[in-house]
Amino acid sequence: MNTTRKIIKGIPISGGIVLGHARVILPGDLDITEVWITSSHIDDEIEALEKAVETTKSEIHDLLESAGRKLGGPVARIFDAQLLIADDEQFLEQVKKEIRTRRRNAGFVYNQLVRQTTAPLKSSPDEYMRQMATDIEAVAQRVLSHLKGSDKCDLKFSPNTILVSKMLTPGDVLSFRQRKAIGFIVGEGGPNSHMGLISRALRLPVVLARDAYLEIENNADLIIDGTSGEIIVTPSEADWTEYQKRRKRQGPAAITRIRKLTPVPPVTADGKVVNVGANLTLRGPADDILSEQKIPVGLYRTEFLYLAHYDFPDEDTQYEYYYQIAQKYAKTYVVLRTFDLGYDKLIADNAWLQEDNPALGWRGMRAMLEMTDVFKTQIRAMLRASTLGNVKILLPMITDVSELEQAKKLISQAKFKLRKEKIPFDENIEVGIMVEVPSAAMTADTLAKKADFLSIGTNDLTQYALAADRMNSRVANLYSAFHPSVLRLVMMTVEAAKQNNKPVSICGELAGDLTALPLFIGMDVDLLSMNPARIFDLCRLVRKVDSSLARHLLSSVLTSDSQQQVVTMLHNYRTELEKKTTFRKRK
Repeated sequence: MNTTRKIIKGIPISGGIVLGHARVILPGDLDITEVWITSSHIDDEIEALEKAVETTKSEIHDLLESAGRKLGGPVARIFDAQLLIADDEQFLEQVKKEIRTRRRNAGFVYNQLVRQTTAPLKSSPDEYMRQMATDIEAVAQRVLSHLKGSDKCDLKFSPNTILVSKMLTPGDVLSFRQRKAIGFIVGEGGPNSHMGLISRALRLPVVLARDAYLEIENNADLIIDGTSGEIIVTPSEADWTEYQKRRKRQGPAAITRIRKLTPVPPVTADGKVVNVGANLTLRGPADDILSEQKIPVGLYRTEFLYLAHYDFPDEDTQYEYYYQIAQKYAKTYVVLRTFDLGYDKLIADNAWLQEDNPALGWRGMRAMLEMTDVFKTQIRAMLRASTLGNVKILLPMITDVSELEQAKKLISQAKFKLRKEKIPFDENIEVGIMVEVPSAAMTADTLAKKADFLSIGTNDLTQYALAADRMNSRVANLYSAFHPSVLRLVMMTVEAAKQNNKPVSICGELAGDLTALPLFIGMDVDLLSMNPARIFDLCRLVRKVDSSLARHLLSSVLTSDSQQQVVTMLHNYRTELEKKTTFRKRK
């Protein structure tokens, strides 16, 4: 066995750290051999096919029910499409006809026809068509496994198994999780795939690394970091120790530790309160803990309602989902962001495919202001869910005041209709904007006059300010939220909000970065909204910060010449903070 330490840099799909050993599932596990059959065996093959399909349908039914119980109806809908595919009588009749006329075994014929069906879908530029191909292959894998008698879902795992495979379906993720798999490395898929959505909902770390299933040996020791995308094969003792510490800080235990916040409120050493909130995408086990501690949801992403089925759900479906969230967080508040869809998520159509650079084109609020029916439906659902008075609406990627005015006009129209229909909603619901492009930061003084609150998305703001896509490995090294230009844009936005007496929050990843914490305290940001796993450690560190010293540090950072200078100053400051051990007693 290869015992050489190796680091593979992959793409993060689902956050979290796990340490274990590899179980590699090669694509060849399901290769189907072509077998010529006699006429007397044709009925046996067809019977075997029907039995495999029925077993597959039963399994998908079980997955649908299981996902519905654990993750809610919208996520469970992912399996509806697979059920329809498994139930395709026309396709099955075609397979049976081919078995009879060509006298070949059922598995070979079925597999061949599936490949013929999915080939054009897989090469389509349309995300929806590619996802459909994935769904068809997921169903086919199950049928073929049953025909071959080697069901991948019956694999037995020893504790701490990390699955390494070319492709995993949402059903695989659910099934393997039940068999105690702790994380996944995949060669295909993406952050917005159904597999990615299910993994994040289940809080299972996943990294995408194209050829990892060919590079990693069975039983090799592994560490995967689903947040950074790093994979360490055959890690050293030092790696093992370091990542065990990191896992404790970021894993499920980190969320459970939020319960201990009551005696450790986030108050600085000189008595300044720092408000923290959570960024959420799906309902999950963290909800009860966050709600119990009255931690608000500073950013609730709603895109998954579309991504789960590549279709926009109707008003009632959205209303029920949003209202359940509002009820769950009844003791605090929830900021619902309207659909933030664009080139990387929205189903392609000819209109926007013709863009030269879709990453800088039709996305976010720009898309919604053209798809006004979709926007108005979502706004009506959010307004209807606001009757508890704890819902706020957040508009993504506002770049110009005219976009905000158009959105507010559509919201006013929705309110007018609801009043006319005598449907209750919160008349005073707040409407805020996300500041995530330089133009918004530089005109924040104007935008703040018309918005109820501002929320700074540091991920996109950094990306657009530095013209560096953090998912592009060729320029990812240029991406740094600690670049002085990014921090000056953040400061400019905060100052504009303060001058207009409007609350301002940070909801990008930087909000949960312990190194950046003194900067935001120095800026007097009203809310830091982050991954729930980071809340506890941040709250503990807050208590070591002196806000007046933080303001001095901020002044130095904002006048720095380079990112390296900023990083050095912040790391030195954090090192000094970490040495402090005395906490103020709870008042």
